[in-house]
Amino acid sequence: MSIDSKIIEPVRTSSKDFSHGHVLTGDADIAAAYANKLDGENAYSSKEAKRLRWKLDLRLVPILWFNVTLGAMDKVTTSTAALYGMKTDCDLTGNRYSWVGSAFYFGYLIWCFPAGSLLQKLPVAKTMATAQILWGIVLIGTGFAKNFETLIALRVLLGVLEAPIIPGNFLILGMWYSRREQPIRTGLMYTGLSVLFTGPIGYGIGFITDNGNWRYFFWIAGAMTIVWAVIVGIFLPDNPVRAKFVTERQKAIAIDRVRADQTGIENKTWKKDQMIETLLDPKTWLMFLFNIWISIPNGGLTNFAPLIINGLGYTAQRSTLLTMPTGIIQTVSSYMCNGGVFLCAKYISKCQLRGAWVIFGCIVGMIAAIFLYTLPLTSLKGRLAALYMSYFYLGPYIVALGMSTANTA
Repeated sequence: MSIDSKIIEPVRTSSKDFSHGHVLTGDADIAAAYANKLDGENAYSSKEAKRLRWKLDLRLVPILWFNVTLGAMDKVTTSTAALYGMKTDCDLTGNRYSWVGSAFYFGYLIWCFPAGSLLQKLPVAKTMATAQILWGIVLIGTGFAKNFETLIALRVLLGVLEAPIIPGNFLILGMWYSRREQPIRTGLMYTGLSVLFTGPIGYGIGFITDNGNWRYFFWIAGAMTIVWAVIVGIFLPDNPVRAKFVTERQKAIAIDRVRADQTGIENKTWKKDQMIETLLDPKTWLMFLFNIWISIPNGGLTNFAPLIINGLGYTAQRSTLLTMPTGIIQTVSSYMCNGGVFLCAKYISKCQLRGAWVIFGCIVGMIAAIFLYTLPLTSLKGRLAALYMSYFYLGPYIVALGMSTANTA
């Protein structure tokens, strides 16, 4: 029986957490006060739950999608700028450009754990919006950079500021959707459609005749990020209880829909025993290693794909446009792998085959990489097609991200 066709029994909790629907201590989940609002004659129908789910999809998924899209845009700013002279203007000789590309990930790695702690203690959406405003300011500042050292510092800082966004997105997703509903929303959230912005913007910059026209890319991306941060701060709720776009009854239904997962909605109390349990769980370290390995092609492709295409003989302007098919492949990969997980969960009882879809996506990307390496240098179209198919890695990456939330209560 699906979650939409029945009322989920309340999760058992101790008396110290809540009694008769009222929170008694700060240790209780904030949704505890809604525990008994749907009992008896107040029970909701599956039709009512579906209407609410559709309402959530229209409100939350587009915001979460653009959060990810902005981050993806930022990761190609340096590679697009490099086509228009950033390497010369900032003296990026030797392997300096590679270090600029890597600097972002150093900042991200350093701050990912503190960012998770901040999201645990502070309002999720407001924390994300604040980080995005600062991230936009850093992007604008990058447009004024004149040397290698400044670029390194700004890219590290940018990685720090982007660290709360992805975990924040997944926290929001987990507050509103059940585990069975999350894979398809994760797939919608993660696409390669950032190229629909970066491609045309990069192409348009090519018409600017000023010296240092590459700087405009950072200024435009930074301004977009700041504007979007304001939208996130206004329209993305921190949790269902504080959401203004749903009624009190809809809040209770939203909370009841995810109660069977026993993940709660939001609890600001840090629990040492949960941290120890997480660190001792082999799944934690397997997912940690997998995300490192799957990110290797991500870092290389985002930093060098436009330059690789340019090296195949295309102009800087045309190279920016030819990056757009990479986003199409990423989107197809995301929808195929996450859609497969969703369909398996729907039609094969108690089976989502997440691992199988991860393996499938990795094999496709690996075959593409082999062709890219072995095809002769004169086979420009073949090598370009292989480069595009290398972006299939996104599908298994996204499915793997969802595996951690799906296997954790």
